[in-house]
Amino acid sequence: MGNIRVKGQTGERQVQKLMNDVVIKVRAEQGLPVLEDRDLPFQRNQNQSAVGGSDLSNPYGLEIEVKRQEALSVGSWWKQCVASAARSGGIPILIFKQNRKKWRVIMEVEIKIAPPGRTLANGLTNIQAEISTDDFLIWWEAYLKDHMLFNAGR
Repeated sequence: MGNIRVKGQTGERQVQKLMNDVVIKVRAEQGLPVLEDRDLPFQRNQNQSAVGGSDLSNPYGLEIEVKRQEALSVGSWWKQCVASAARSGGIPILIFKQNRKKWRVIMEVEIKIAPPGRTLANGLTNIQAEISTDDFLIWWEAYLKDHMLFNAGR
């Protein structure tokens, strides 16, 4: 059991680093001071097994579930992520990986075509989709820049 726990924690640290590397890059581009490791926004949620919630705490309204397991259970992981996001009001993001494979990302995306049985609000509907890690990091950088710009005006 300990090995599974260590593997999960290692996965969380890997995703934490991916997310914080973008924060470091954007802060440098904006001429903001360098943060100490302890001050970086993405940290492992040490309390997740006791009280639930995102695997990575962060101030950006993201509800991130990280799974590093050989046996995939994407459907149940996504339900867990969406339920947690509904409680927090966050954006559900599932990031998962099998051994010797790349990280994969599931998140909601907007599309212009309504699937059967769904209606469009403002011409768009949200669906669950898998995107590449590279595309996710492009999205994350743009989201972060928007977030920083919005909060700079406050």
